[in-house]
Amino acid sequence: MGKYTIRHDKNEPRGFFRGDGRLALGVTVGALGVLLSFIVFEFFWGPRNRSEYISVAPLIISLLVAGASTYFAAHALLEQRRAREAGTDPVLIVHLGQRSDARELITFNVTNVGAGAAINVLLDVDEPEDEENDRSKRNYLRHLFKSHHPISVILQGKSLEFDFALGWFLMGQGSVGQIDRELPAHPLPPFQARLSYEDLAGGKYWSEFTIDVRELRGLGASKSPQMRMVAALEAIARKK
Repeated sequence: MGKYTIRHDKNEPRGFFRGDGRLALGVTVGALGVLLSFIVFEFFWGPRNRSEYISVAPLIISLLVAGASTYFAAHALLEQRRAREAGTDPVLIVHLGQRSDARELITFNVTNVGAGAAINVLLDVDEPEDEENDRSKRNYLRHLFKSHHPISVILQGKSLEFDFALGWFLMGQGSVGQIDRELPAHPLPPFQARLSYEDLAGGKYWSEFTIDVRELRGLGASKSPQMRMVAALEAIARKK
């Protein structure tokens, strides 16, 4: 099974290299590099005497200190940018889940676990290489294996939930502990899902996920406490 990737790639908006002080940092590093190279050349290949060594030493030390300060400033700037992105960027993931009101029903979810809204979301799901006999028995509730229509926005902390199929049709005969010819013989093979989306600043993201239904093996399908309460209330209402 491939690596479950949360963020595969990000394309920065235009003007990114002029922001966050990167242009000024590049100019500073370039100027220090040229000046230090000139001093080193003069020190080793220029006219040599003791007084020149003494006069040049403080300048070299100052340049080294300036270079070290520039490096640490750049590192701190990068860390600040990463922290700012973590507080504003959307992060979409694709995963399987269970319906809260019917836990035997497996759902296909696209969830925004980031801190910003994702817009212009494109979802593309590849159909797994399933055996022909099994494919006819899956009984999908929704055909997900296609390029979906663009989704305008997924807000932070929100999720899109698609009804996929009942668990035993995805897991196959081994999920019920006995041979049932109405069920597929094997679990649904892993398949790929790809996402592309943008943030509010125009940055573009690409993500790819490997979905494997076998990760659901062993999960219970009993009713949640909320649904048991609903059933009890309905029973009381019928007795009245």
